[in-house]
Amino acid sequence: MIYEWPIVALEAIRKLYPRKVSKKAEMIALAKALQRISDGEVDGSHRTIEESISYMRERIAEAADILSPREEKYIPHLATYLNQRRYLTPTLPPPANLEDAISILACYPTVTEVDIKAHMPVLRVLDEHCRYLQATHGGNAAASYIRTRTIRYAECVRRWPESEMQFVPSPLKWFTERRYEQDEKWWVRTTANGFQGERDQISRLLQ
Repeated sequence: MIYEWPIVALEAIRKLYPRKVSKKAEMIALAKALQRISDGEVDGSHRTIEESISYMRERIAEAADILSPREEKYIPHLATYLNQRRYLTPTLPPPANLEDAISILACYPTVTEVDIKAHMPVLRVLDEHCRYLQATHGGNAAASYIRTRTIRYAECVRRWPESEMQFVPSPLKWFTERRYEQDEKWWVRTTANGFQGERDQISRLLQ
């Protein structure tokens, strides 16, 4: 079964997914899913090998956008995702607070322009945070709070030496970890704190 499909294409699709465990099981599940798609599983229409691969690649990329911000334990294994045919589930609708999320992300120090498609994972995180904080901040105040804190962080970062800009985390990491709630002392370059914590964290990841 697996050898009826281009191995390079299977590996490329598999690479897109955020949680992988067993390559052999996942490649087999992927080949079986592609065969089902080719046989008309999606809408009753048969698809060529190229069309089936293109369809699956798009669905896996969408799944990655949605699932990547989650803790790993809440992300289904790729084989599970495929065997349960979750790729047939319609794409999730845009975030309810999309405009607010875009306006917040635009304030982040490393973001020069918001690309909705490319930034969708972080926009979904911001949407979730806005909805979660509405309980304590109320309505538009939740988005305003996150936006204000992001602007403040950007102001602090602008004072950093150029050599320290490498320690600015990706917006997805910063918002997912809710760093906008940090004490501002962690955003200020001082002799006392510097960026040793960030350096140590990066060093551990590289070991």
